[in-house]
Amino acid sequence: MSVIELGLVTDDGNPPPEPARRPLRRGDVRRVLVAAVAALCGLTVTGSAPPESHGPRQLWSVPFREGGDVFTVADGTVYVLTASGNSTLRAYGLRTGAVRWSSTGLGDASWVGSIESGVMLLPAADATVQFQDEKGGEGFRQFTRETVAIDAATGRRLWRRPGEFSVTAAGRVLLIEWNADGSAARTLHVLDLRDGTPVWSRPAGGVETWVARGTLTGDTDRLLTVTPAGRVSVYDLTDGHLVSTGRVPWKGENPGDDSYTNVSVEGHVFYLESVDRGQGTLTAYDTETLRAKWHTDARSYGGFYPCGAVLCVNDVEGTTGYDRETGEVRWRTPGSTNGIPLGDGRLVVADDANGSRHSLIDGATGRRVADLGHSSLVWDLASPGDPPYLVNHSRTPAGLMYVAQLDRHSGEIFVRGTIEPVLDYSCQSAGNVLVCITPRGRLTVTDAG
Repeated sequence: MSVIELGLVTDDGNPPPEPARRPLRRGDVRRVLVAAVAALCGLTVTGSAPPESHGPRQLWSVPFREGGDVFTVADGTVYVLTASGNSTLRAYGLRTGAVRWSSTGLGDASWVGSIESGVMLLPAADATVQFQDEKGGEGFRQFTRETVAIDAATGRRLWRRPGEFSVTAAGRVLLIEWNADGSAARTLHVLDLRDGTPVWSRPAGGVETWVARGTLTGDTDRLLTVTPAGRVSVYDLTDGHLVSTGRVPWKGENPGDDSYTNVSVEGHVFYLESVDRGQGTLTAYDTETLRAKWHTDARSYGGFYPCGAVLCVNDVEGTTGYDRETGEVRWRTPGSTNGIPLGDGRLVVADDANGSRHSLIDGATGRRVADLGHSSLVWDLASPGDPPYLVNHSRTPAGLMYVAQLDRHSGEIFVRGTIEPVLDYSCQSAGNVLVCITPRGRLTVTDAG
């Protein structure tokens, strides 16, 4: 056996084929979820010696129903929600698989949300509403009407309140209470995360769009709402006071001609993207004054998203990194689609339209660090600074998958060994432990070595 290009340990030197995948599209900012558990990335190997490793070994597994059950990993615990009928939530020791607690009677809780300060939030009372667009086409709107809070250490239910949760920060949670068809926000609530007591609440005024910084960190301190007429209001999340208000160009979403307007908040800057029949502009505003900081010209447009030190914008020519403060172009990567921040200033970008090959680049300069091949990246949601793991299908030995670890700084790949097949983009990691869903209906927990 030998370590070869593309990070595969194989006898014949032929990497497995990768099915084409259409690029991801950044879109709806209504549900600011932490979900981001899967990403496209590639694999390449250098001649450096890998760290000492005993190779992957499975620790334990439990039955898991794909499409019905959900899981997350946090604080040395694997949480599994069986969302069928009267939902059941179980907490397993990460390395032992011992059941620490089991909570029933969760009713219609549908998936596992964020865990912060020892509190787990579960969306409940899912709603799907059918509607017609301006041209008579049919669409579907999905949202949740309630949120359940669980003590992550004991499984005890702490509270259940109306509203769809979004941001948690500094021991508080923001809930958005929607109208009957989910088309507009009725009330904004900020609650104490532990006991659910109100901190502040105010009518939302029928806003169609809201956004608070999507990253669940302590510096989340601004909430922005936009009415259908483009009236913007910025609130302080701490006490709900109005910071600024004004008007921006705004148009409703029209899927039929690829036209929409979106906003995103990062610190005390919010970005307004306006797309008209596929041609888009991007404007950065100061949340404290609503003054425009910079503006891009109209171009064929594919979305924008934070990329560490820069703001990434996709178009038909590739990905461009813009300086967050000035709007200056810092770098361009022709032909790339989508960028995935890895932390420490590194970014994975797709090198082709179907997202089958990738590169590791420096997010500040666009410098190419490594040419990556075909694999899926495994995220450690609790410790995004840890070296990420990669998994990929192999031909030899047949029917297995390779596990490797990526050094973000050098682009080196350290192959750890093989595991039984898992579903694409189904894994989470915690340190050197991988938790994955298998095609055989199991949730497996593996020490990756």
